[in-house]
Amino acid sequence: MRTPKNLPFLTILLITLFFANALYAAPLKTLSLDFTRELTESNKTERIAGTLHYDVKTARVVVEVTEPVKQIMIVKDKVLEIYYPAEKQAFRFISEGRVPLPFIESIIQSTQAEYGLTAIGYTLNKHDVLDKVLYTYWSPPEKAKDKLGTVILGMQDDRLILAEIKNPEGYIIGRSRYENHTRIGVNYIPMTVISSAYGVKSEVLQREQIVYSNPQVNVETPNPILNFTIPESVEVKETKW
Repeated sequence: MRTPKNLPFLTILLITLFFANALYAAPLKTLSLDFTRELTESNKTERIAGTLHYDVKTARVVVEVTEPVKQIMIVKDKVLEIYYPAEKQAFRFISEGRVPLPFIESIIQSTQAEYGLTAIGYTLNKHDVLDKVLYTYWSPPEKAKDKLGTVILGMQDDRLILAEIKNPEGYIIGRSRYENHTRIGVNYIPMTVISSAYGVKSEVLQREQIVYSNPQVNVETPNPILNFTIPESVEVKETKW
């Protein structure tokens, strides 16, 4: 039985399991983007390509992976489903908390000046300006300070260009850069996101680069893939995590 290769990625993408906040305030209804993602870990690089589809109202994401193997991932609330059409294999993962939206967390977060932090109890501690970049420093809620550290955001010309996440001891554990912004609706969307995860000695544990292209917004006839469900004839292996 195949083990889903994308599962580790879903648990560490941008180190932002806590930072999702749906785009209900923006005039987006549906969004589709082609993507390529390169993940480097232990001197090995894995490349994935495909198309993601996002329904804003339902906060449902469907990802069609075309390389290296064909698969469809569906994320809604606390459930992640992965379906391999060629093998007719399917997996369902039920999380205790909300599952991060694969490949699109950075899109959602970059459209919000506060990165969605206020919604989960973060408070603005201070800010400063350096070389025309506004840096804001956010403190975690009191009840979570033993698990979460400071978040630093860098904004320039209404664009999120940098995010750093620290652990409670003050060491950086994640850093993301947002580049090549394009305007979609009222938001500036980064077409390139480069992220690194760091270890206790500031060593890079993992580096990821996602490049988006061909954005399709609010198409009159949304892609039917947004309503995809695993065929009833396929046995689904279910796991709680």
